[in-house]
Amino acid sequence: MAPSPRLSASRFPKLVCLLVWLVAGPGLAEEAPPQVGLDRLLELPGGRTYEIEKKGGRTPSEWRKRFTQVRESLALEEKALEDSERELEEIAASTEPWQIAPPIPGATTVDAPLDYRLRQEIRRHRSEIERLEARLQNLEVEADLASVPPEWRS
Repeated sequence: MAPSPRLSASRFPKLVCLLVWLVAGPGLAEEAPPQVGLDRLLELPGGRTYEIEKKGGRTPSEWRKRFTQVRESLALEEKALEDSERELEEIAASTEPWQIAPPIPGATTVDAPLDYRLRQEIRRHRSEIERLEARLQNLEVEADLASVPPEWRS
């Protein structure tokens, strides 16, 4: 059986190098490319640091985000509480005393006095504010234990 006229993959690069040497001349072959060791290729450039500063397993932006979320939620609840209290004061000033009373057992919210819904909202807002303040305090303690600097808490 006669050998195949096709070039094998292992012989092709050798053939290309020989053709380049023949065309460019022997001077090109004498200029070998600089040799770079594998250890040099795997080194990071000097003078740069690639460490991410973390405290308690979190970056500065993650700490800021956590504090910001709790503070924004707290501010929204405080604003909602103020609005509900202001609305309750307006209703109390504009209605007769007999219209503001405790809810009637078994009555629907439609039959309930005007201030009942607002008192429930106020109670819920105060409860949520207490929960968020406790969450913020726990976050402060967690940050203290992790030695988080104050500028990461803003």
